[in-house]
Amino acid sequence: MQWIKRATGAFLTAILAIWLGIYATIPAAAEARVVYRYASRDGQPKIALTFDDGPHPAYTPRILDILKQYGVPATFFAVGENVEAYPEIVSRIQREGHELGNHTFHHARISEMNEAEIREEILRCKRSIEKLTKESLHYFRPPEGVCDPRLKTICEELDMTIILWSVDTRDWAHTPREEIVKNVKENTKNGSIILMHDFIGKKSPTPDALKIMLPMLRELGYDFVTVSQLLEAGKA
Repeated sequence: MQWIKRATGAFLTAILAIWLGIYATIPAAAEARVVYRYASRDGQPKIALTFDDGPHPAYTPRILDILKQYGVPATFFAVGENVEAYPEIVSRIQREGHELGNHTFHHARISEMNEAEIREEILRCKRSIEKLTKESLHYFRPPEGVCDPRLKTICEELDMTIILWSVDTRDWAHTPREEIVKNVKENTKNGSIILMHDFIGKKSPTPDALKIMLPMLRELGYDFVTVSQLLEAGKA
């Protein structure tokens, strides 16, 4: 009987070892990188100005005019349906040296969607922008900054980095221009990602705020870069 017990014990131990070995090799679900800010390591303070929700037929061109006036590059997280409605503005964004990112096709509320719907929102926007620009998109900003584990897994699968922000100008809430400027001045640091919007209902405070912000931030010693340039500077 002893040899039966020993044999049974050895058999069960072997099975357990195999089971543990199999499952030990299965990695946990990978998640996309999430970036709020990324400080430059080359000694020169850098910041990234970003705009969400556009393009808008009136506000985006005005913003582009101001950026051109001051020689400032920016990153535009575009909504796919607006890209298809105003392709000429997207072409101008690209032509003038700015960067484009993915902001879903319908400005979707991710918390109310299943994984298949989230994936399709991202992919549909990606296809719309890439068809027009002939460039691959690698950055995604979720509407309202909603970033749950499902989204992180999907973005990892799609090879997209999630870009959030460290300074919210609250221009979307029609914050007065002076308050926007004060907020930006007090909270911007090396590596900051500043959130603004080029598509706002009613009257947007963004263009007027930009006219004050851009020279002010330059005077404070900041260099403006796109998101991809900011991430690259952080590796230096």
